Amino acid sequence: MTTLPNMLRTRGVALGAFALLLGVAACAEQQPSGSLGDLDAPGLTLAALDAPNDSSVAFTATAVDNLGIKSIRIVASGGIAGVIDTTFTVNQTRITVPYTLNIPTTVQPGTPIILIGTATDGARNVSGPDTLTLTVGGVAPPTVRIVSPTAADAAVVGRQLLITIAGSSELKVRSLGFIATGAVTTADSVVYGNPLLVDQTAIDTLTIPTGATPGPLTLQPFLIDSLGRQRFLGSPVTLQVIPAAGAGTRPVVDFGLNDRVEVTDTIFVAATDPAGISMLGYDVRLLDGTTVGQDSIVSSGQITSLRNTFTMALNVTTFPTQVIVRAWARNSAGTSDSARVGGPTGPVRVDTVTVVAGSTRPLPVGGLVADALYHQASDKLYLSNITRNQLEVFYLGDSTFKPPVRVGSRPWGLAAWPRDRGDVTVPRFGQGDTLLVANNGGTSISYVQVDLTPTGGGQEVYRYPLPNIIIYSITAKLSEETGQLLQVRTRYDFSDRPQWLGAVCNGATTPNSPCNEVTAVYSTSPTLGQTVPFDKNNGTLRWENLTRRQSHFFWEHASGQGDRRADTLEIERFGAMDASGNIVGHPDSLMLPFLTPAIGPAGDTMIVAQVFRINEIAFRDTTFVRNSGNFRRAIMGEGGRVLGEDNTANARAIGYDASLGMKRDVGFATGYILQTPAADSGISRALDVTDYVANTSARVLGVSINFDGQISAIRADSVYLIDPQLRLQGLLEVSGTNAGFDFHPLNYGGGDPGVPGSVLPTERLAFSASLQPEIEVFDTWEYRRVGCVPVRDPIIGPIKASVRGGQVVLVGATARGVIIVALGNALTATCQVP
Repeated sequence: MTTLPNMLRTRGVALGAFALLLGVAACAEQQPSGSLGDLDAPGLTLAALDAPNDSSVAFTATAVDNLGIKSIRIVASGGIAGVIDTTFTVNQTRITVPYTLNIPTTVQPGTPIILIGTATDGARNVSGPDTLTLTVGGVAPPTVRIVSPTAADAAVVGRQLLITIAGSSELKVRSLGFIATGAVTTADSVVYGNPLLVDQTAIDTLTIPTGATPGPLTLQPFLIDSLGRQRFLGSPVTLQVIPAAGAGTRPVVDFGLNDRVEVTDTIFVAATDPAGISMLGYDVRLLDGTTVGQDSIVSSGQITSLRNTFTMALNVTTFPTQVIVRAWARNSAGTSDSARVGGPTGPVRVDTVTVVAGSTRPLPVGGLVADALYHQASDKLYLSNITRNQLEVFYLGDSTFKPPVRVGSRPWGLAAWPRDRGDVTVPRFGQGDTLLVANNGGTSISYVQVDLTPTGGGQEVYRYPLPNIIIYSITAKLSEETGQLLQVRTRYDFSDRPQWLGAVCNGATTPNSPCNEVTAVYSTSPTLGQTVPFDKNNGTLRWENLTRRQSHFFWEHASGQGDRRADTLEIERFGAMDASGNIVGHPDSLMLPFLTPAIGPAGDTMIVAQVFRINEIAFRDTTFVRNSGNFRRAIMGEGGRVLGEDNTANARAIGYDASLGMKRDVGFATGYILQTPAADSGISRALDVTDYVANTSARVLGVSINFDGQISAIRADSVYLIDPQLRLQGLLEVSGTNAGFDFHPLNYGGGDPGVPGSVLPTERLAFSASLQPEIEVFDTWEYRRVGCVPVRDPIIGPIKASVRGGQVVLVGATARGVIIVALGNALTATCQVP
């Protein structure tokens, strides 16, 4: 703990005494002599502010009085200690004072700062105290609460009370416990060993002695984090201790579960009885009475309030299916009863719920999933958790999470390292054992070595530093003084932070052909520090040849002369340094010179300049990127509204084919060859998405591409299917605007059944998220919905489809975690209950 001197600032004014006195202007409120006086106490409210940095905390104190505030006192304890006195010499009935406490480096992040404030008026009336707890370093304060019992429960003399405590701390939970006062005075706790977790739940029992006096019993939970500091206290719960019960009591039962449940979902059952609960359970039946699930637990009969969360194992294979659920309990005297409606004498409560497909698993430490990738050889799903700076690893073999992989800051897009073209007929995907991760909080791509064993997750082995790429617009301007044309070179600096990521390779395109050079195609996210006019919401598209360590900035989509101006493009690359201190690629290089020589058939030289439209060079945040399963092609879709706020900036789609290579011919002059190729032949013209999206106020929410890149999908108000030339082929009338969409992993070609070797109808499918708790299934040749997968929660993040043992497995991100759905009986014509 550190004392307070020299740690306080009020908006830039340093205050350096242990007991601090702040004078604010002229005269204080005075009470007239002989008057009855002011009897109304002032009020005070403390509120947190965003701290200017991690080594300080900030807050405001707002005082209110009917006549005038004289002073505010803040007492600080916890990581620092001291008193802040602020005195006012101007008669004010309401005032808000901002404070900033500078925290010494010796105080560890996550340490709580407890502030207790009071206000005093001119008549020396003192407000009630207000308490505010802040934590150092921007770390959220720990939370701890008693889940059970509640104030409505009762403890019984001579019986046991079951206590459930839930706690959370970003610095991990070392211990959970409680302090009991009142009818029983004691304390107990549970201490956890490594590895410590962010969230923990402890279950403990408290025996009410036979000699205890009936009356109130207060339980206050506490938490100790991994730093082993003082207890963090939660809100107390007060219940009554009552005398031992006589004969003839019956259990009072309650239960809860979702109205849509999965086969392995949970059900919560609780029962109370002064005589003690000896057994607690539930059963699930079909509408015809067939039992499809049941379970129970046995207790000593000494616990008067027993609660348990059961994990069901329902014998249901067809979805959706309606079932009826009942919960029951037995007391220590052998008397049983079920949950009832309206009280102990009401009818037995039976809930009708719907069993749906899938199994949902919460993220081990919470967070937010940005992207997902299935790695076939390891049978693992990798999910980028942007708030935890790690990849979550889910093994489909046993449906459990494995140790996460720590990567760079804010991991976003994921792609597998291309090894070869794969073979859709086997099926075998040409993924290498390395994953590429776009670290959006920095300017690097992580290389993650996949762990092929069932128990491991993987390991980051390298961070590829992305270069700084600067573009220049070179124009001619007429001098007002001389009348001559002057060359004007304008610099445009974009953010280099990667966001969405795809991986492609060049080489032969036949099945199983090995990849030659590997290229990462990625979009960048904008920052406010970019050059005007790209300082608000404009990112870029680029590729990085990871084999040759060369770069390309996508400009081809903006080539040509703009309206009433002609800008010539120049692009410069500045190589970045990796963790070993080595510059990756050329330190500094001109990727596209202002003037480029081209050699003609007769050996003559032509000087070529690339004219571009400056207003079309950038893309809005967020621009999506996906690569095909054979690593030949990629599709990119500009995020945001299809039609911009100025009604001119339309969302665009761009295709890329890595097999076409760089362009060397001049184009407008036959036979002339550029000495330095600058244009990539694989980059398509930019197609204005407005050309085929019906609602121009819709947003582009994502993109997808099938195995060989013959079909790409743009997810907006509907799903628009396009070919490699970006020609619209058809649309899928999806319901809602959730972004998740993916093709069947074996969906290849255009899907025409008249073409020999075409994809089977059972494989020319695509899967789409919905606003409803369902996954829609579409035929991508006939452009119609052919099925539906009912699930518990709507998919709000990515959907990824994989093939395991000949069966399609879908994985999606929901508000409550990751859902895994194995298709088969889950695929139905409708998601409605018959």
